[in-house]
Amino acid sequence: MKRTLFLILRLVLLSALGGAAWVAHRPEPLPTAAPLVEKGKAPDLLDDLRQASIKRAGILEVKEADLNRYLSSILPGRLGSTLESWMKIVDARADLEPGKARIILVWNILGHPRTASVDLVVQRVGDHFHVEMLGGALGHLGLPRGFMRPLEPTLRVVADALDPEIRALFQMTQITVAKDKLVLDSRFTST
Repeated sequence: MKRTLFLILRLVLLSALGGAAWVAHRPEPLPTAAPLVEKGKAPDLLDDLRQASIKRAGILEVKEADLNRYLSSILPGRLGSTLESWMKIVDARADLEPGKARIILVWNILGHPRTASVDLVVQRVGDHFHVEMLGGALGHLGLPRGFMRPLEPTLRVVADALDPEIRALFQMTQITVAKDKLVLDSRFTST
């Protein structure tokens, strides 16, 4: 009796692990990106951020679709391939919801797309912005923050590739993540 119960428990545990692996390997649906436009006619997000931080005179709104188009066009060329040809990051997208941003990274592993996403919040504390990871997902498998630790090296590579944009973004006075847009306030604060 004890042995049968142990075998059933082992079968249930292996089934759960198999189900979790299947859910983790199903890629997450991606937010849409704005259609590509002719070279030279597309707004340059980095230039817009730099101009806003220099002028310090207004509010800049960046729509989610435009941000995703920019990420899709600029990031793959900056990353290159750190893991040979069998595994490389091919895209990154942002899904903006009130108060948080979900960053979705897309890998191509032996010709099959895989996704990993992290939920981030941006807060201003004094003169500095702090970015905190709330949790994330591997494919469709939602995970708490502690289980996202293996993604840290990949996130550092992506952050290094987007360093000019991140530096320009953090020159803003206020960053607000709203539904399907970033609202960036570059105006001086009154003290």
